[in-house]
Formats: sequence, C-alpha cells, structure tokens
Amino acid sequence: MPDCNMRLPLFSALFAAAICGLAHAHPLPEIPIYASFDGEGGLSIRTEVDPRCFEPDPNVAPSVTQADFTLTSADQRAKWKAQASDYIRQTVRFLLDGAPALNPVFEWNFTTHENMPLTNDDDVVVLTGISNLKLPSIATGFSIEATKVGSLSVLLRNAVRNTVLERFQVLFPSETSYVLDLKTWQPRTPPPAVIEAQDAEPADSPNTPMGRSNKLGIFLTVSGMALVATWLALRTKRMRQS
Repeated sequence: MPDCNMRLPLFSALFAAAICGLAHAHPLPEIPIYASFDGEGGLSIRTEVDPRCFEPDPNVAPSVTQADFTLTSADQRAKWKAQASDYIRQTVRFLLDGAPALNPVFEWNFTTHENMPLTNDDDVVVLTGISNLKLPSIATGFSIEATKVGSLSVLLRNAVRNTVLERFQVLFPSETSYVLDLKTWQPRTPPPAVIEAQDAEPADSPNTPMGRSNKLGIFLTVSGMALVATWLALRTKRMRQS
C-alpha cells in the first residue's frame, strides 16, 4: 500500500497549485470614477474602493462579502473609510483646465458594486464614496489622472444632465484622460483609432495567451481537487486497516 505520509509533499504541492488556479481566476479590482455634471456648474463624483486595495497584493486578496462584513468591528469599518479617502487622494487627480485641481472630500458608505445595497451573504462589499462640488466659473475643461503611485486601472465615465457619454476610458498608472469641454460637453480630442488585427485568433482560443492561461488555471484546480480526494481516501483506508 502506498505510504500516505510519503505523499504529503506531493499532495501539498498540488493542493497549492489548485489554490493558485482558483486565485488566477479571481477578477482584478479597478477604481471606477463616475463624474456627473448638471450643466449648471454642479459636479457629483462617485467612486468605489474594494477593501482588497488595502492589501499588499490586491490581485490575490479575497473579496470581502456581506457575510464577512457583518463580523467586522466598528473600528475596522472606520479604518477602511479613512484608508479609502487616502487611497483615492493618492491614486487619482481631478484636473481642471483654467483652474486649480479639485480636491473632493468623499462621504463613504458600504455597498456592493454600482452603489447597490448589500442584500445577500455572497454580495461583494465595496466602499462607495460620493462628493458633490461646485465648479469654478473660470474652469473650461475636466479630466483625471491615474497617478504613478497606483497599481490598478482607473475607469472613467462622464455624464451630463443625467445622460452618460458614450465614450469612456480605462487609465493605467501615469495616464491622463481626455479633456471634457465644460462648454460644449464633448471631448476635446477624438478617440484613438481602432486597429483591427488581421486573421486574429478568437480571444478564447486555446492557442492564445489568455486561452492557455485559463486552461492552465482550470487544469490545476481540477488536478488539485482530485489529489485531495485521493489522499483523503488513502488516509481513511489506512486508518481502517490499522
């Protein structure tokens, strides 16, 4: 009979591989910025900060669910709100043409994505911040900058008089968005040209990097789970024989 104790290192390695496969499939957090202009000088900025952003590596940190959130202390929740304010202040700049940059102060609440209330135990918890401001009359344009301090992408959506503009942008650290003209309410520059690759493989093709990566994650996960079941069966059988 195989020695279960001798197989522990292999079991541990494959179990870790399974966990890596699951972590690989975990969606990355991003920082959405929703800027809504009323057309009369008023601006409301809404953003979301995932508590994973406060972890050393947000890409592998587990999401906080409603079930987890009910167990967190008032002190921890207050700490998250302070961290969210610091995080946005360090990673996003709100720029105006013809006037100094904005310094929004956000009021934070715990919601799930898109400012929806937490209702189910598996709802992902985020901090939703809202800041209402008055634009200076001398300002002629609005844009944002994803600072080099950040490590996550920033998503910008603008809306004017409750109508969301078709154009949006995903910014990486050190990138600046297009300038929204505060008179015409249109971007001052056209979007970049779309370059279509010829004879490109489908995004989910197994021969593309994404396809190979997804297949590897699934393979490691299934393999690890199978090894877990096998190890438990061998261990149970050995205990019965002893």
